[in-house]
Amino acid sequence: MVCRLPQVLRLHLKRFRWSGRNHREKIGVHVQFDQMLNMKPYCCRESTAALKSDHFIYDLSAVVMHHGKGFGSGHYTAFCYNPEGGFWVHCNDSKLHTCTVEEVCKAQAYILFYTQRVIQENGHLSNKLSGHGTPSTSPLATPH
Repeated sequence: MVCRLPQVLRLHLKRFRWSGRNHREKIGVHVQFDQMLNMKPYCCRESTAALKSDHFIYDLSAVVMHHGKGFGSGHYTAFCYNPEGGFWVHCNDSKLHTCTVEEVCKAQAYILFYTQRVIQENGHLSNKLSGHGTPSTSPLATPH
């Protein structure tokens, strides 16, 4: 159970497994993930009683992918959401390309970053990712 919610929630998916004595291999199964997470079902009673329901909502803000077969080699790229512009960007070294949320959701995710939609800042509520798109409702990343 989670007792204290972070502003940014990082979910690191297990993408490598031991195969043999000293060898790791990549797990290539697609994991379906949502644009929105509701963390309330995973929080302890003290948190659910103390916070408003908006504080449990997180929006997907970045997806990191590993390209390559091995644990010790490969290349990392990321999809990052630009909240000011309201669009997604694929980041690959020095190359940046705008992309659709559908492309993001098809990615073979390695690390997912979710940003708390509403946070408490000096007694005022702040909407962190306004205009983030249409969230889906399933709360967890699940193998597909």
